[in-house]
Amino acid sequence: MQVDVDFVDKLDNGWKVRLNVKLSADELSRLDHESVNTFKDFNISLEGSNLYFDCFLNTEEPWEDEPLEELLKAIKIEVEYHAKAFLE
Repeated sequence: MQVDVDFVDKLDNGWKVRLNVKLSADELSRLDHESVNTFKDFNISLEGSNLYFDCFLNTEEPWEDEPLEELLKAIKIEVEYHAKAFLE
């Protein structure tokens, strides 16, 4: 499993962020699609062996006033945690 930031787009009041989780063939075969489809914290899409996690960071929220690099590190850790939890 490899987690990378796919893109970060600056918007008026925050950032649109997409992370890409590249799954191995074994990980893809163990993926619990139902868990992915019902997950609420991120918009998740599966394309081939890639899971894309989309989110919006609102710069007006007090807990999101960290530097962007720090927020991206934290989101990467969270995404990897959830991606691992989706494997059966």
